[in-house]
Amino acid sequence: VHDPMQEIALGPACWLWDYLRRSNQGGFFCPLSGGADSSSVVAIVGSMCQLIVQNVAKGNAQVLEDVRKITGEEGYTPTDAKDLANRLLYTCYMGTTNSSNDTRDRASKLAGEIGASHHTAAIDTVVEALKNMFVMLVGKEPKFRAHGGTDPRENLALQNIQARLRMVFAYLLAQLLPWSRGRRSGLLVLGCGNVDEGLRGYYTKYDCSAADINPIGSISKEDLKKFLNWGADELGYPELANVLAAPPTAELEPITADYTQSDEVDMGMSYKELSEYGQLRKQHRAGPLSMFKALVPKWGPSSVRALSVEEVKAKVKRFFFYYSINRHKMTTLTPSYHAEDYSNEDNRHDLRQFLYNPSWTWQFASMDDLQGDMEKDAARRGQGSQNRKRALD
Repeated sequence: VHDPMQEIALGPACWLWDYLRRSNQGGFFCPLSGGADSSSVVAIVGSMCQLIVQNVAKGNAQVLEDVRKITGEEGYTPTDAKDLANRLLYTCYMGTTNSSNDTRDRASKLAGEIGASHHTAAIDTVVEALKNMFVMLVGKEPKFRAHGGTDPRENLALQNIQARLRMVFAYLLAQLLPWSRGRRSGLLVLGCGNVDEGLRGYYTKYDCSAADINPIGSISKEDLKKFLNWGADELGYPELANVLAAPPTAELEPITADYTQSDEVDMGMSYKELSEYGQLRKQHRAGPLSMFKALVPKWGPSSVRALSVEEVKAKVKRFFFYYSINRHKMTTLTPSYHAEDYSNEDNRHDLRQFLYNPSWTWQFASMDDLQGDMEKDAARRGQGSQNRKRALD
């Protein structure tokens, strides 16, 4: 029986191989940002290559036949996973002026450890061209918040330009990179969105989350962190440890002396909290009120976190607000490998009702009413947040 980390390394890897050989494509393309999600994806492809080499060494004639068909090399027998990855996996770091040297270097080092055919591109000229077209059209120039922009829509739109252009460029590379190397066919584009970001809607619609298939679409960020730690040793990709140690950031806003974009700050919640929300929502079918009731004992005054009932209520309301307004994104999620019972809904079917009223009128009002009763009960037991915090101090 495999442990969870082995399941992440082996299950999606076999799924990718089966999909690749049935699709008759020449390999995979992944936009490698140097972050946890895309790094997990390419590590899984690396695991796939290791499995292929192992099975060929054991005399599996079907696997060898499939390898030769996919690579277009009749006499090729893979004996090294890195050499095979160089034929099957193409990656590109698509940087802008908002990208850091750290993420670029991590992407390059990890691609090298796996053996991928890796490129580094600067997409600023394309980003600026699209922005300038807009300026010519309306006569106004949007600015980042760090550059004096005063409307949140300016800041968000300028981030989304970068994200969506990466998707467009990814598909161009997937079609033409094999051609540039004199190799057969095209490439399947791999998505890099985890289950938590899909649930929260924390991604740009039609960015690099839009792909052909996604091997991590049903895996939470917390589980991916554990996988990165495991894979650094067990898969032989030590750069994964550096990816894990880095704070998660989209790098879509300018980096200044006193500001670096953070995923968790942008979301207004931590990935650990988001994982908890997701499991309660999917596994336990919790709505706002039942989730609030479930989280007060875990996070409230009597817990180690010692949050007030008001703080727990605010967190639950914030989650369900964003969950509601971003539901439209769920219907466009890339087909994913699903192996967890906390996975998002299957988007191939009618998800009626897929839109919810973000005010959750009855549920939020019930939470407000219940808060008073909970606080009175906590006070009677001497479990006020401040008392708990003083005890911990």
